[in-house]
Amino acid sequence: MLSVNSEAKEEFYKDKRRFFWLSQPFLPLLPSLSCWFGYTYNVPIVYWLTVLFWFVLIAILDETLPADNNNPPEDLLSEIEADNYYYKVLFASTPSYLINITYVCWFVGNHDLPLVDYVGIGVSLGIVSGLGLAVGHELGHKTSYFFRRAGKFLLGISGVPHFIVGHLNGHHRLVATPDDSSSSKMGESLYHFGFMRQQPGFYRESWKAEKAKADRSGKSVWNLENETLQQHLITIVLFGVLTWVFGWPVLLLLLFQAYVCWWYLTLIEYCQHYGLKRELQSDGSYKKATMQHSWNTNMIMSNNLLLNFVRHSPHHLSSVRWYQALRDMETAPRLPYCYSIMFIAAMFPPIFYRLMDKRVMDWAGNDMEKINIYQPAQRRLIEKWENKG
Repeated sequence: MLSVNSEAKEEFYKDKRRFFWLSQPFLPLLPSLSCWFGYTYNVPIVYWLTVLFWFVLIAILDETLPADNNNPPEDLLSEIEADNYYYKVLFASTPSYLINITYVCWFVGNHDLPLVDYVGIGVSLGIVSGLGLAVGHELGHKTSYFFRRAGKFLLGISGVPHFIVGHLNGHHRLVATPDDSSSSKMGESLYHFGFMRQQPGFYRESWKAEKAKADRSGKSVWNLENETLQQHLITIVLFGVLTWVFGWPVLLLLLFQAYVCWWYLTLIEYCQHYGLKRELQSDGSYKKATMQHSWNTNMIMSNNLLLNFVRHSPHHLSSVRWYQALRDMETAPRLPYCYSIMFIAAMFPPIFYRLMDKRVMDWAGNDMEKINIYQPAQRRLIEKWENKG
């Protein structure tokens, strides 16, 4: 409990979710639990446990439980960030991700499964890898050498080793601009965003940043100081060892779950900045990102699973700030539903557009010039919204 003296009156702040964060070390074990239970009791649907957990249970809880009102005071953020309890929770979860992926690989390598069960295990493992990506993202943003290396290891386990370099050098610099491959545009489908921009964009941006760094040092980009290369080596070694120990079917599982993890990330990023655009200044640069350039939610379960990542505006305002100190910005634009429901809507573009396009127009004050628009859809969108205006 932390105290603050304000106008001669002592007020107390207590993180109401302090012990709730202890779920982090156990969440990664869901696919392992489902493999054991599903096989032991011959209940194949349980192989899809993590999918049901995220898209059904979490959606219901997010939409029915009260909003997360745990909001640390601005003048206590330094003290809250200095509390090493929160670091320890994240580091306690790291072995769980390694144990989980190892057990699931052992299970798949030693059991004959129907294709549908194999797919369920792969999708479940990919979703948990997405949760690991959230932890790796949290650590990868920090300036500490130790934290960044821990984050790289988690991203290596998830199978998305190029993410953090491209994320730091591309997305955080270009967020909410037409040049950002990780900011979706109004009228752009999830599938165009993922296949054509976001997924290849991270590869381009990570290698572009590493090449620029190597050029400044007069070195080839193919050197072990290349952080993207370092992380790829972690993934190759880990996946290679698991395949060598448990057999070739495991490699197919690992590659499949890594791609599922990529789509999990794609869904998150598709929802976070849809249609939002920073204003262009007279010198050709964009104004600094503000809390108005990220879509937020304040659902308690999503906040816990994704380390307050759904409070996305404050993350872009201070990207090195620890998860426990991210504040709810009441004036930031809001998604209509929790992440789980928005993910399902995004898979069906007409439904997503129906939910979001009017909100984007309201955000922009019905000024199409202020919106990040997908150019092939521009004429259709202008005709639709001008007629309604």
